[in-house]
Amino acid sequence: MPFLHKLSLRTVLILPIILVIILSSVIIAYFSYTKNKQITVQSTEQQLQASVEVISEKITMLKATVPKQQFDKKLSYALTQNKNRFRSSSLSPIQFKLTKDQTIEQFTEYRNSIPKLSKNNIKQIIQQRQGIIQDQGMMIAFAQQVELDGAYYIIALKDHDYLQPVNSYRIMLVLITSITVIVASLVGFFTIRRVTKPILYLKDLMGKVSSGDLRARIGLSHSSKELNLLESGFNQMVDRLHSIIYQLEESANRVTISSERMRMTASDSKSASEQIAIAMEEVVGGSEVQVKSAERVTNDVIKIANRMDQVSHSIHKVKESSQIAFRKAKTGNQLVDRTVEQIKLVNGSIENTAQLIHSLNEKSNQIDHILNLIQELANLTNLLSLNATIEAARAGEHGKGFSVVAQEVKKLSNQSGQAVLKIKEITDEIRNETEDVVMAMKNGLAELKEGIDMVQQTEEAFADITNAVSIVTGETEDVSKIVSHVHSQTKDGVLQISNISAISQDFARSIQQVTAASEEQQASMEEMLNEAAALNDLSNKLEKTLKNFSIQSMVNK
Repeated sequence: MPFLHKLSLRTVLILPIILVIILSSVIIAYFSYTKNKQITVQSTEQQLQASVEVISEKITMLKATVPKQQFDKKLSYALTQNKNRFRSSSLSPIQFKLTKDQTIEQFTEYRNSIPKLSKNNIKQIIQQRQGIIQDQGMMIAFAQQVELDGAYYIIALKDHDYLQPVNSYRIMLVLITSITVIVASLVGFFTIRRVTKPILYLKDLMGKVSSGDLRARIGLSHSSKELNLLESGFNQMVDRLHSIIYQLEESANRVTISSERMRMTASDSKSASEQIAIAMEEVVGGSEVQVKSAERVTNDVIKIANRMDQVSHSIHKVKESSQIAFRKAKTGNQLVDRTVEQIKLVNGSIENTAQLIHSLNEKSNQIDHILNLIQELANLTNLLSLNATIEAARAGEHGKGFSVVAQEVKKLSNQSGQAVLKIKEITDEIRNETEDVVMAMKNGLAELKEGIDMVQQTEEAFADITNAVSIVTGETEDVSKIVSHVHSQTKDGVLQISNISAISQDFARSIQQVTAASEEQQASMEEMLNEAAALNDLSNKLEKTLKNFSIQSMVNK
């Protein structure tokens, strides 16, 4: 019923009670009135019927005992007595007769107003000869009297006369019913008002809670058991909601602080990554310069070897070239140190990879051990199925079912054995491949160690070159004496510088890889920064939402 949603709780509760009271009172009053009317009508009918019988007997008796001249007077006296009996009940009967020719006449010595009868009523009276009928607001009783020359004695009562007590009773019922409805409605109203008052109070408090005020509590001094339980449940609900909101508020504050810290950390990491990327770009540029410088040094040394016979004539140029070579050699020595550090890092990564591959090889051996156990289990199962088949064959007809089961077990054991063989083949392949990888890693480590030795030799060579160039710078006048020695050293320097150039190229490639990794880290820091900002916004929104709730602090509570 949609219209019930527009009514208040008191109205919804009182309306059914009032309707039930009204309906029950009306039904009781109606049936009481109907029953009273029915009894009154039946009583009146019996009284009229008895009156007709009495008058009929008196007419018969008077006709037999009284002279004809006195018959009308005696009959009038009897009719008057009959009328007086009805008057004692506040009734005014009408007495007359209906002749054979269907004419309504008064008795000779008895006078009263005669009602009009319809033709249908007259016809009905003649057909029935004796009885009671209702017509035009009257109850009519009649009986044919042979002593009256076949005329019909008729006595009638108007409905409003004999139903007057019933109408009075109806008015009394209406008054009683109205008073009952009013009293019951008032009692129900005040009772429901007393019952609904705590509920309406609870509604107001729930409105406060729904608006965010969690300080509301119910305190009912006098109420029923159910309302006390409702009070306790509501207070517990608000307490738990209060605790949840308080914990959410603290969690939101913590999330805000953590997200802000994470954002700052991500920002710092991003800045550091950018600085690393810039530094790596500078290192890449330096490595390219180193390669070019190594190529130039190689060309210069070759020219020195080819023109060693002209050294004595260009000692001044040799001095300048030696100074340039000293600076280049010093720079190359620094680059070699960086290369050694990078190669050591690569060496550590290769050793870790070798350890992981060795662990994988051991786990594949463990898998082989487990597969061997499964293979032995499959063989035992196959043997058991064979024994079961033999026992089933001995059992004859009774062992057929067991024989089928044994065959199925044998099939399963064979399939398990085949699966174990396939898995073992796969693990063998994995182990072989891991062994190949281990060998390759070992070879790589050996070659890397050789490269480290060569770099160290190169470093030593750079140191020698530096010392040699310094000596050349300090003892330019003795250059002619050591030209042959410098010529031989120059050839070795060409080879070493070629190696340095190759190492520098490898180093440049490694630096490029490090730069790419730094850029990826920078992108990750950017994503982390965005996530931290989003988390911070979310926590701020949660704090704004929680500010709509009015709660007491947990300390005060």
